[in-house]
Amino acid sequence: MAIVFALKRKHIYATVSAANAESAIKTFAQLIEANWRYDISTVASNNLHIKRWNKITIIPLAKDLKLMKNYLTTEADKAKQKLSSENENKSAYKVLTETVYCRVLLLNRKRPGELQRLLIDLYNQSSKRQNYEEFSDAISPTEKILMNRFKRIVIRGKRNRGVPVLFSTEVQKDISIMTEIRHKYVREENRFLFALPDSDSHIVGYKVLAKYAKACGAERHDALTSTRLRKHLATLSQIFSMTDSDLEQLSTFMGHTPGTHKNSYRLPDDVYQSSKIVKILLLMEQGTSASFKGKTLDEIEVDLEQNLEDELEPDEDAIPSDVNDDINMDYETLERSSRQINIEKREESENENQKDEVLKRKNKRKNNKIQRTPWTEEQKKVVKEFFQTNIRNKVPPKRIECEKLISQNNELLKNKDWLKIKVFIQNVYTLKCKG
Repeated sequence: MAIVFALKRKHIYATVSAANAESAIKTFAQLIEANWRYDISTVASNNLHIKRWNKITIIPLAKDLKLMKNYLTTEADKAKQKLSSENENKSAYKVLTETVYCRVLLLNRKRPGELQRLLIDLYNQSSKRQNYEEFSDAISPTEKILMNRFKRIVIRGKRNRGVPVLFSTEVQKDISIMTEIRHKYVREENRFLFALPDSDSHIVGYKVLAKYAKACGAERHDALTSTRLRKHLATLSQIFSMTDSDLEQLSTFMGHTPGTHKNSYRLPDDVYQSSKIVKILLLMEQGTSASFKGKTLDEIEVDLEQNLEDELEPDEDAIPSDVNDDINMDYETLERSSRQINIEKREESENENQKDEVLKRKNKRKNNKIQRTPWTEEQKKVVKEFFQTNIRNKVPPKRIECEKLISQNNELLKNKDWLKIKVFIQNVYTLKCKG
């Protein structure tokens, strides 16, 4: 535009300043064209990539998905009651249409645009299912029931791919109600299944999904988007032992290639590298990588408890912060020696005995008369093996469990009481987390 303006001005005034302006503009345009990719485009691209490096991957929470599904079902039931009791109710019909759409989207994890353009004629034509008797032995009885309950149609997806969509029995019933009363609200020329009342168009899928995600009270409603729902499905599929054929079928169902599924839809990098790749690094650091030859990353187990107590000797007299089952007091309360120990929160069945023990330990710590008895390697081994489930689940053992272990190993654990064992176990899994 600047060159055109300069040329027009030159034609009218034929001045030297107009010719200079035209020359300067052309020179400037040539400089931009030649240097843009190096001075601007590359720098901007690098900045965008750097910002993505530490970006946190957000996926939907399981409790939010359940909450939204229940909310959609409740709203659909309310809309059906209004439609059955009233002759015409456009808002109720719209709510029923939107809730059915969201329920189908939550189940199938499709792109909003693909599903919102589904035609009613296509849905009705796919009402019959072919009976494959020769393949009946290839599926289990449960799978046969599922196959009969779900209706499958194929719609147009991205890049003209055929994308399957499954409809549950409950959704099919609601769509039947929508179809029966459709003539009251939707124009005849509107052939979309999820049509807007008194309109020639369909609902806007992503807006409807965002509307109900926020309305249901989800904790992370911003994570309930179609893109994140699709990534959630493909990512969690990795916890199952799926064959290449299974992955190919899942990729086809989601409307992308197996290569896209493997490269784009996977465990977040921070999860994968911090949990799996780090095992390789630890084995190489310890010099024991050769002993795991031929094993997959999932099969490799790193002994995180090795030499754990050597790094930091457990404080046998520290009262655990999570001893709700036995003494029901926290560590910080005992550290404040000027305060009275809160005894009222203890379990009634062990009230008197535990009171004496806790007070004794408090007085010992005040007078610096605590005599620590070091743990032997054999004692550590026996105690950790007995409470390996507690260590794995980060749950302190109960008093009765500690006393049971002592009774089974009277000679070995004669210098340890139940509280020392409890503290030792908590310190083991606490140090494990910190390490």
